[in-house]
Amino acid sequence: MENAAQTLHRLTSYEPGREWTDPIADPRIVQDFSPNDFSRLPWFFKRFSPELPRLPLPPSLPPTSSPALDVLAGVPAPALPLDLAQLGRILFLAAGVVRTTERPPHGTWYFRAAGSAGARFPLELYVAVPAGSGSLPPGVHWYDPAAHALVTVGPPPTGDAPAIITTGVPWRTGWRYRERGYRHVYWDAGTMLSQLLTAAAAAGLPADLYTKFADHTVASLVGADGVHEWPVAVVALGGAPALIPGAPAAPGDVDAAPMEFPLVTATQHAGDDLVLGAPWPSPSPSPVPSTDSRTIDEIILARGSTRRMNPSSGVPLTTLTTSMQLALRGINVPHFVAAHAVDDLAPALYRWPDLSTPIRSGSQRDDLYRIALDQGLARDAAFVAIAAADLTQLGPHSYREAQLASGLVEGRLHLLAYALGAGASGMTFMDSEIPTYLAAPLEALIFTCVGIPDYKPSVGGTPGAPVEVRRVAPRD
Repeated sequence: MENAAQTLHRLTSYEPGREWTDPIADPRIVQDFSPNDFSRLPWFFKRFSPELPRLPLPPSLPPTSSPALDVLAGVPAPALPLDLAQLGRILFLAAGVVRTTERPPHGTWYFRAAGSAGARFPLELYVAVPAGSGSLPPGVHWYDPAAHALVTVGPPPTGDAPAIITTGVPWRTGWRYRERGYRHVYWDAGTMLSQLLTAAAAAGLPADLYTKFADHTVASLVGADGVHEWPVAVVALGGAPALIPGAPAAPGDVDAAPMEFPLVTATQHAGDDLVLGAPWPSPSPSPVPSTDSRTIDEIILARGSTRRMNPSSGVPLTTLTTSMQLALRGINVPHFVAAHAVDDLAPALYRWPDLSTPIRSGSQRDDLYRIALDQGLARDAAFVAIAAADLTQLGPHSYREAQLASGLVEGRLHLLAYALGAGASGMTFMDSEIPTYLAAPLEALIFTCVGIPDYKPSVGGTPGAPVEVRRVAPRD
């Protein structure tokens, strides 16, 4: 018998003969809904009463010195103090607004430091600071990504260490992807957390990731209602996270008229926990040679979701091996690699880390183009990393964690690609083709395309000074 996550995955899978915007005819899927309706465009972030206390964060980001590849490899960095400026740096490099574009008549589009499928950014960040946390302000604070400020929404929590709480807003991504947007919330959360955790590591700060916690309690802590917003992950900064609310937080508004997807709500709550679990293990360092002195801060501001890649340009084999080795540190989700243009590696599909025995030999460009719903990036990339899992072994909570883990790998691959002179972008796919293509009883979680950009991306701006960019259309 299917569990809730397996049902959601099946009912949100793409297959030939049905447009990706069309729902499966099943009563558990909302039928009377038209996605991508700009008359219902969701807000880009929450809104709170202007009467709540607001604390601007320092606009200058404290510098770090360790090279980005060293940080991504887990090499310890010099420890810096966790003060308000450092907290602001970590929040900004995870979720701050770094670019904007005007899209008449829809207004300003806000692009965050971390990538998001369809530029939907279905996440919010809160900081729970217990009393006695040095110079950090006690209380529960929402991070305003556009103003780079903290809005106090609740009293100080009980606990040992400050915690950053990530929540998901399903309407924001469901507006485009229907119930499949549930997957995107966790992909995007993993991508964002890859930058948050790396930014903390670059400052030598301990940061532990938790995905098992008392969901209802954490929702109350940040004012999430459990339907239109629910907790996704917690990052503790230096000890057990302070997650016991002093009182329920001000809820704010996620949108003027958010829409519920009942299957998403049921799937999320099927994976709820009642107690705080252990943090994710910290993997051992895996140093790699590097002559690039750029810091992770520079890489994060330089990176963007590459919209077009040059199919005639390849990458060295070391780019592939270094990227996969470091991206998968501490992650046990199976990954495959479709190599299109990698020096000294025959074009083929491989199961990582074995690059000596192809699963499918020869060019994979046409197959990947078809499986990726005729999206050119999967064909034009130098290689495509494919995260996959045996869903029969996953319950509702472990399904969340698998999707989050695949997003963490995708986010790291983005950073590694830019650190190694390439670009990257996440990609969705035709689910029905995956088991046959991989020659294994697995379902894909996410594709990450890595290759050489076909244009020069704009470097992101600093707090309060986002860079205005023009939209780059994909090749197909």
